[in-house]
Amino acid sequence: MAKVLFSVGGSSGLEWSDFLHICQTCDELGFHGFYPSDHLMQINPGRGTTPARLDGLTVMAAMAGHTRNLRLGMLVINNNFRHPVITAKMVNTIDHVSGGRAELGIGSGNVKHEFDVHGIPFPPFKERADRLDEALSVIKAIWTEEPASFQGTYYSLDEAPQMPKPVQQPHPPIIVGGRGQRTMQIAAKHATDYNQIAPLEEAKVNLSRMQAVCDEAGRDFSGMRHSVQIQIKLSDDASEIEATVARGATLATQETSYYATPEDQFRDSMLLGSPAEITEQLGRWVDAGIDHFILMTPRPFDARVMERFAQEVAPHFA
Repeated sequence: MAKVLFSVGGSSGLEWSDFLHICQTCDELGFHGFYPSDHLMQINPGRGTTPARLDGLTVMAAMAGHTRNLRLGMLVINNNFRHPVITAKMVNTIDHVSGGRAELGIGSGNVKHEFDVHGIPFPPFKERADRLDEALSVIKAIWTEEPASFQGTYYSLDEAPQMPKPVQQPHPPIIVGGRGQRTMQIAAKHATDYNQIAPLEEAKVNLSRMQAVCDEAGRDFSGMRHSVQIQIKLSDDASEIEATVARGATLATQETSYYATPEDQFRDSMLLGSPAEITEQLGRWVDAGIDHFILMTPRPFDARVMERFAQEVAPHFA
């Protein structure tokens, strides 16, 4: 099995100073990467003051000069917010300014309200999925061909000259995630990392389905990374853990049906407890086939928690 990787994600409510603190801390502690989201606004409006939302791609470009080894990606770039040629150019630029540390996480977008309030068209899922498939073909052509050509229903390139090519060859890693059949087909076709957000038992089912999709497509499932975004609450205080579960489950049920989850399922979607307990929980995920964990930490960011994770948990999976 591939080496188990630990990264950090999330960007809601973060100012520049927060990004800087989190990324530099993660870099110093040896985490694999940092992956902010790509939203224009708080996606669950109506809960008080709107949190800060800086552009993740711009922040990652700036962060390249403030970190040494931390990989810089997005979970995930919304394909419908930018033309894929622009996305390819921006991620390639980050790859160059970071010395080859860029990653491309990209999806079709699923929060209609976010599109509507900003006047951005929100096509039906089939079109958004087809656009994502074509966009990834465009991006890979931009990164690997000179000149680049592609002809699709939504995007086209006609011997487009695009230099330089990425530092990473043949191109930066590509992360595609989801649990729908069409999204899995796109991941099998284009991705180096299949990502998901799901409780453990559902994640196992998704991995089995993804393997079947890869087999049908002639793709080596074992050659892909299999990642999960997962919330973490590391504490030796059991009452603090239970309060986190109760609060999180209450908030989750206020979301759209896509995110809604009962308390027991919410508990199974997190890493909870002491370093020893979290190590045991992670072992079950690793046994299921997950080899990259993107840890979604509570706000405000607690550097001591991540330090304890790096010192007391991560070494068990080295």
